[in-house]
Parts: sequence; C-alpha cells; structure tokens
Amino acid sequence: MIVLALAATLKACVPVCANMQTRCNGPYVELCDKQGQWQRVMTCDDVAGGDEPWVCCESQIGDDGGAGHTCLPESECGGGDR
Repeated sequence: MIVLALAATLKACVPVCANMQTRCNGPYVELCDKQGQWQRVMTCDDVAGGDEPWVCCESQIGDDGGAGHTCLPESECGGGDR
C-alpha cells in the first residue's frame, strides 16, 4: 500500500508539458505551469456571448502571430485543434 502511494506521488511530480504551453481538454483551456503540470484556466461552457456555443480551439494570440488555445464562438473555430 505504501508503494502505491509513493508511486502516485512521484508520478504527479514528473513534468508532462512545457511551461506556458496551452491545449484544449474538452471544453477547458489548459496552461502548463512551471512544474510541467496542466492547469485549467478557462471553461468555455461558462463563456457567454451571442447565440452559439463557445468552444476551445487553437487561435492566433496577440499581434506577434503566436498561437495558443482559447474559447471562441464555434463558427470562428476554424476546425483546428479542439
């Protein structure tokens, strides 16, 4: 039993993503923290605006042309990563 608890603790500490990387996880936008773990930063189901649902998708972020993930109206999500 102690071995299982220790294994679960160690697995939680192993980085699984790169710092500041973003992704979609269902209706959630997630950001990779400094420890390499995914953190939910936005729930697209909670975004209100217009008559259509908002979904998580890859989008240009900022004026520098960088890409990231955010919540957008479904019609503006160009069929990319969701």
